[in-house]
Amino acid sequence: MHIILIILPLLFQIIFGRKAIGGDIKLSFGAVCLISFLSQILLTISAFKLIAYYLEKNNNACGMPLVGLVMLSLLFSVILFITMLFQDRIKKSYEDDENDKIEDEEDKIEDYGNEEDDF
Repeated sequence: MHIILIILPLLFQIIFGRKAIGGDIKLSFGAVCLISFLSQILLTISAFKLIAYYLEKNNNACGMPLVGLVMLSLLFSVILFITMLFQDRIKKSYEDDENDKIEDEEDKIEDYGNEEDDF
């Protein structure tokens, strides 16, 4: 169950980051990234405290599960940042495509037959 707490920010970033890029939600992409980053920190701390509580409750003095949790949270934090970078690149490529379409429409020259023929 504690691993689910660490995976949730990554899943949130994947799902809502794509929706923010597509414009399906009102949150901006930066807000989604900030929420994911802060929730990664908060949920890691809460998972750490939960595991420490259960270890203390069971009179287990070994701290290796806590080290494993910290390493796992670091791994998922790196994966979260990589996901943010990929989604940011995708967002920038969509913005570049939209800007190219706007420039192509502005570059069109409309001719309504006002040219004079030279004979």
